[in-house]
Amino acid sequence: MGVRVLDYLRFQEAAILGLESARAVLSAFTGRPLRLQAVQTDYVELTAVPLLSGPPEEVVLSSYVTFAGDVEGQLLILFRPDSAEKLAGVLAPHILESVPDHEIPALMDSLIGEVANIVGSSVLNKVADGFDIKILPIPPVMIREMAGAVLGSAMSYAGSDGDATYVAYMKVTLDEEQASFDIVFLPRLGSSKDGFWNTE
Repeated sequence: MGVRVLDYLRFQEAAILGLESARAVLSAFTGRPLRLQAVQTDYVELTAVPLLSGPPEEVVLSSYVTFAGDVEGQLLILFRPDSAEKLAGVLAPHILESVPDHEIPALMDSLIGEVANIVGSSVLNKVADGFDIKILPIPPVMIREMAGAVLGSAMSYAGSDGDATYVAYMKVTLDEEQASFDIVFLPRLGSSKDGFWNTE
C-alpha cells in the first residue's frame, strides 16, 4: 500500500496566498506599507523543524491553532524572542516607545497573538479554498515553551508512533527589519477528505 503524503505544491501555493492576505490585513490595521520580504518553504520531517531556525532548547512564543472539518490538525506559528521584538517594532514602533518598560511584555504578547490569529486564519482559509475543503479553526492558544517541547507535543497530537511524520514548514520574513516567524502545518494522520493527500 502506498504512503499518503500531503499534496505539498498545492498547499504551498495556497499558503503563500494566505500570507499575502495576512500581510494586507496587517498593513491596513497598522497603516504601515508592509511587504513579504521572503517566504522559504519545505516539506520536512517534523523532528527536523526545531533545528531549521534555531536551537530546540530556545524558548519561543508559539501559537497553536487546532482545526477540524474535512481535515483535522494544527497550524503552529513560532516566534523566536528576537524576532518577536523585531516584529512588534515593525508593526507598532510608536506604541512601544510610548509605554512603560514593565508594560511592554504584555503588550508584545497581545500584539503577537493578534498577528498569529490573522496569519493562521488567512493561511487556513486559503488552504481550504485551494483544496476545496472545509476547515474550521478554533482561536489560537499562545504559550511560551522550548521549541523542541512545542514540536514534541505537536507530534503526539498528530498521531505519530515513531515513524517519520512529514509537515509543511515555512519561514516568513516581513519587511526589511528581518522580523521573521516559522509556520508548521500539521494535518492529523488518518483524518482527511479524499483529495487532500497524494499517494506515493
